[in-house]
Amino acid sequence: MSNLSPNTLSDSHSIEITRAVMHTLDSWKLSGDSILSLMALPNKVKVRHLSQYRNSQAFPDTPEVNERLRHVLGIIDALSTSYPTNPQMSLFWMTRSSKKFKNRSPLQVLIEDDLDGLISIRKHLDCSYDWFGDSN
Repeated sequence: MSNLSPNTLSDSHSIEITRAVMHTLDSWKLSGDSILSLMALPNKVKVRHLSQYRNSQAFPDTPEVNERLRHVLGIIDALSTSYPTNPQMSLFWMTRSSKKFKNRSPLQVLIEDDLDGLISIRKHLDCSYDWFGDSN
């Protein structure tokens, strides 16, 4: 899924991916402002617009959003591989402080370190991403 862009996907598939990502971000209990920042949504997108992404609209097709979308999907996939029988463990892992992240939780890393945080968490969870130095 290296070329993940709404232009290369059907509208319904793009909306489905957006809804799944929003569901996960909501399950991680991220604030609206954190979601806007994490996904690098354009400045014209406000917190009140996030419900559109939860229901009927795909994320904007920008290089920044698409890059972050690839990383979030990579994190989601790696968590489901790490905890295939207990999805609640994914939330537990995301919210638990770790020495690996300077006593911060992975969610704090995502929020505080922006794109570098996304990459750091993905590398930690997905050894194949880190191994190949994948830049998708």
